[in-house]
Amino acid sequence: MKTCIKFLLGALLISGADLIAQPLNRSTPDAMLKSAKEAEDTGNPYAALEYYEDLYKETKDRSHNVKIAMLNYELRDYNRAERLLGRIVVRDRKNEFTELKYWYAMTLKHNGKYADAEDMFNLYIAEGADPERIAASKNEIEGCKLGRKAKQPENLMVNNLGKKTNSPQTEASPSYSGGELYFSSLASKEVIVLDGKEGDWFSKIYTATPAGGQSAEFGEPVPLGTQINREDWHQGNVSITPDGATMYFTRVQMENNYVKESKIFFARKGADGWGAANEVAGVNGDYIAKHPCEGELFGEKVLFFVANLPGGKGGFDIYYAPKKSDGVFGLPVNLGEVINTPGEEASPFYQDGKLYFSSNGHPSIGGLDVFQSQWNGSVWSKAQPLPAGINTSLDDQYYTRSADGMSGFLVSNRPGPNNLKSKTCCDDIYNWEIERIKVELMATTFRVRRKGEKTNPPLTGCTVQIIDVTDRDPLNVDSKTNSSANDFGFTLLPDKSYMVIAEREGYQPDTLTFNTTGVKKTTTVEKKMTLRLKRAPKPRVVKRDEPIRLSSIYYDFDKADILPDAEKDLQFLVNLMNQYPDMKIELSSHTDAQGRDDYNEKLSQRRADSAKAWMVAKGIVADRIVAVGNGEKFILNRCKNGVECPDEEHRFNRRTEFKIIAGPTSITIEEEVQPDEDNN
Repeated sequence: MKTCIKFLLGALLISGADLIAQPLNRSTPDAMLKSAKEAEDTGNPYAALEYYEDLYKETKDRSHNVKIAMLNYELRDYNRAERLLGRIVVRDRKNEFTELKYWYAMTLKHNGKYADAEDMFNLYIAEGADPERIAASKNEIEGCKLGRKAKQPENLMVNNLGKKTNSPQTEASPSYSGGELYFSSLASKEVIVLDGKEGDWFSKIYTATPAGGQSAEFGEPVPLGTQINREDWHQGNVSITPDGATMYFTRVQMENNYVKESKIFFARKGADGWGAANEVAGVNGDYIAKHPCEGELFGEKVLFFVANLPGGKGGFDIYYAPKKSDGVFGLPVNLGEVINTPGEEASPFYQDGKLYFSSNGHPSIGGLDVFQSQWNGSVWSKAQPLPAGINTSLDDQYYTRSADGMSGFLVSNRPGPNNLKSKTCCDDIYNWEIERIKVELMATTFRVRRKGEKTNPPLTGCTVQIIDVTDRDPLNVDSKTNSSANDFGFTLLPDKSYMVIAEREGYQPDTLTFNTTGVKKTTTVEKKMTLRLKRAPKPRVVKRDEPIRLSSIYYDFDKADILPDAEKDLQFLVNLMNQYPDMKIELSSHTDAQGRDDYNEKLSQRRADSAKAWMVAKGIVADRIVAVGNGEKFILNRCKNGVECPDEEHRFNRRTEFKIIAGPTSITIEEEVQPDEDNN
């Protein structure tokens, strides 16, 4: 069913409701009624509203009050429409205005009163006579249910572009390209009165550049030249192709504030700016064509557009036409019932296999909601609504996205800063942005406390490295040194794995790993790094079959990759085997107690094999190394099965050890003597 939004969905992207003729001086009721009907017939709803208001004051005829209520609805003054329709419906004891219950329910929905709207739609289903409205009511109830659950994501920000871009009249079709925002507007601060003195009142395509700073606003809009903005025509529906080379838009002729003709044009951009506009061939006809947007289907470029061709699903549907050459397209093809409904479809936008569009025929939380559908190469997926914030209880359309999908624009009649009449009469352009989630890491460095000290004192003069180990080739390393304090700040990204290494001359480095998987909003992570004074070198005799722990070889949970700080211990082992060429070793790996025993045994084997592979790549003959996976058989601390431990304690068990199994019966290595520190 087509709801009464002829002013909203005119090909201009401006609301015909914004173009009015002022009522004449008061006259007799018959004359006022004639003038009111003439104003309606010529598309001047504000004028008609004034006539009917004066007429009702004179006659108190309830039929005139109904007209006033419905005109307010059509003009999207939903607060006033709700009050008027509510009074009529509540006082209608003879059931003379049963059909108004549908429109009253719609005003309640537009005002975000979803529970009340559901009740009224159900009442209309029980009492109403129009089968199309009954079917529409069932659809609207589904939308109300969605509205009751809808919640704007915390990381979604939506801001009005401000009074420079948004005039009191309606703005539409934002398209951002080459650092410029293109859009259409009447750019009038007052009601346009068609009395022969209105002057140049035609809708034009404007461009504006960002104002800079933290504001979402743009600078003063400038209309494009006459090659685009043709005199005595309305221009709108601007859409720039992703390469910035082609502009599509509509040119519209009006008659009595109604669309007489609407056709799609295109222009190419050259070294001197936009060239002359030419009518697109193949998609225009004896119907209204609007909302063009270039996209891709079946491996070729197409033009998506909106039209009211005969044989569609109802009213305005979305079509596509295959591109043959610049400005020339094949026959229009309806996108089908997955996209198009008996309601209204509008403002398609295509990006990376997804079509974004607005519709009031799919269950929506408002009037026109923004939906998305995925093209899989042969069919479109079921249309899904975008989240609250993009969609409201009002009309939301002309949704666009940046190349990275993190920001864009939309048009909405949600309450803005300077609307012409009611708070929801007119459309403004909004900027939307998904907060780029950051993880702020605050690392602090300390030294191990000595006897007599109660806490680990701060340690200055350290260098802290943060290594992104998500993608090992190449490693992304950020390093900071702080000679006067012990704090280090880093900005990280979500869904990454990181290693932090704190170093200072004369101290053993401290290392930890963590990840930012699952982070949904900007947050701060604090990590303490504790460094121990280096020990004085001391010779140590290592006998055959005596296990020696390689203290720096640790692993991330559930992974077998060699971490960067493990390489120095493996290199030490490579040097040792080069020093004793007849020595064979057993290289054993251990896991923590997390996970199943059999899985951990296989995981530890992969880790041992990984360490062996690293040494073989450094020139050690493979037969000299026996890789053994011990799983969780030898846990060194309290973190056994069933014991909850932080990852730092679990990680102590994810280790690699070696022992001599052939060759020399003993070797001498150097270890460090522990200074006077408190190990408790």
